[in-house]
Amino acid sequence: MAIKKGTLKAVNDAELLSYIINVTPELREEIDLPVQGESIAPIGKIIINNSRYRNAFINTINLIGLTVIKRNGWDNPWSFTKRGNLRFGQQIRELVLDLCNVYDYNANFSDKDRFLETVVPNVLNYLHEVNFQKFYQTTTSDSQLAMAFDTEGGLYEFIDASIGMLFESLKYDTYLVDKYQLCRRIVDGTVTSVKISNYATLTPRQRVAFMKNYSNKMTFRSPNYNPAGVRKATRFEDQMLIMNTEFESDMSTDVLATSYFRNEAEFRTNMALIDSFSDTDSARLTELLGNDYIPFTDDEKTALAKVPAVIISREWFMDYDYLLDAGSNMKQTEFYNPTTLENNHFLHAWRVFSTSPFENAVVFTSDTPAVSSVNVSPESATIYKGQKLQLSASVETTGFANKSVLWSIDESSESKGASINQMGVLSVPANYPTVAGVQGVYTLAISTALASGEELIVAGVTYTPAEADTTANAQATALKTALEADEDVNATYTITRNNGTLTFTEKSGHYGAGAPEVDDSDLVTGVVAEETTTAGVTPSSPITVTATSIYDSNESDTASITVA
Repeated sequence: MAIKKGTLKAVNDAELLSYIINVTPELREEIDLPVQGESIAPIGKIIINNSRYRNAFINTINLIGLTVIKRNGWDNPWSFTKRGNLRFGQQIRELVLDLCNVYDYNANFSDKDRFLETVVPNVLNYLHEVNFQKFYQTTTSDSQLAMAFDTEGGLYEFIDASIGMLFESLKYDTYLVDKYQLCRRIVDGTVTSVKISNYATLTPRQRVAFMKNYSNKMTFRSPNYNPAGVRKATRFEDQMLIMNTEFESDMSTDVLATSYFRNEAEFRTNMALIDSFSDTDSARLTELLGNDYIPFTDDEKTALAKVPAVIISREWFMDYDYLLDAGSNMKQTEFYNPTTLENNHFLHAWRVFSTSPFENAVVFTSDTPAVSSVNVSPESATIYKGQKLQLSASVETTGFANKSVLWSIDESSESKGASINQMGVLSVPANYPTVAGVQGVYTLAISTALASGEELIVAGVTYTPAEADTTANAQATALKTALEADEDVNATYTITRNNGTLTFTEKSGHYGAGAPEVDDSDLVTGVVAEETTTAGVTPSSPITVTATSIYDSNESDTASITVA
């Protein structure tokens, strides 16, 4: 049975009971309507003493509860955060297109194949997932139901007790989570922060003028008002000005009430109130979000107390209801316990609570936005080739300055194949050149030239001198060429020649390979001599990782990562 939501016009229990009977087939067909001015207790006894009537009555109350509580319920001032319903799946994919690339005509004029090139659009996306799956529960007893018919107003009180606070609790929690999301984004520095200089000495009219300036600026395309750097504009009708109660009272009293041209003094944005940016129901948020809730520190609360207002895009909040029933964003159930003669009432709500990294937002504060320090963790570490290492940067700020950093590594390490992404993940390839052990240096000298037909086998490569190569120098040159042509030998050694002597130097990554094996058993005339030496090698320099503040490039920190 579907009950149309709206404001119920019943003003007393008799009218409310009449409405319930009329919309409940089981009751409408068999129970007379109450008479105005007479007690509804006799009808209540009929309903209570018949289990079929009682169940039908409770079911109808569950359906009309949301309508009834509108008479004394709290209105969430942030109802604009609701974007819609999620009918399928568990995710919302947010896509945004940035501006197209631009090219110089003259520079590309001679490139006749330029039109064949594929240019991928600048598409950014972000996933928002169902992250709120809660249910609310309350219990009513048969004695409470019986008393609902005994006193005037008792029926309304029963509905408030059984159903009303379920919806009121969800409504309050929705506001609380949205408020936490906004304040957490502000504290984390992902909302553009603007200082109102000399805030304490400015008049309310001057403060409003300062904010209107930024409201005007946000109607132009700019990358400065969202953390993704998307060049986005927000029309006046899509802007939401969220003011704390103190600032709103100053504005409405000292600005609007004294303005002859009121329309010019007013903001052209939509407006909403917040009770406080710094004070929140921490106990309730802990109950709601568990480990996902990060309480604000005293310093953060002090900073938030200096925020009079923020301007955000209407689509900045990404709140969606997950449809548990067809066409319904909540699921309501109830269970009767025959042992205790009690009804357990449940309200399930699944939601997506999130915010967009692409939508514009500005927070106003009396503090000066600045970066105090950047600290990279870990400061030093050892990583093996082919592995990755997650680094993090702790950024201390004032005035809600952006806490993001730009990650980079030294050019030498980058040229060897190491890389770091903007999430702080350092990647070292498996073939990264490192020093392990002591580098071997080996010499092979052809002291007497080989005769024609003799064979010399070095590192598995067979060498037979050509007839023209009659000197040790010429034979060493030919042997060097043959060895460098062998893939394995060339990968292991760097070969140099000095007259009739070849020098084999182990390459990085092959230290400890040892001297090349030499088979000179076929030699009669020719003579070769081997010698082994070692060269002390300084280990390769550690990778220097740098995290540089995006807000202030003068603030940075480094970490030293050794590759083993």
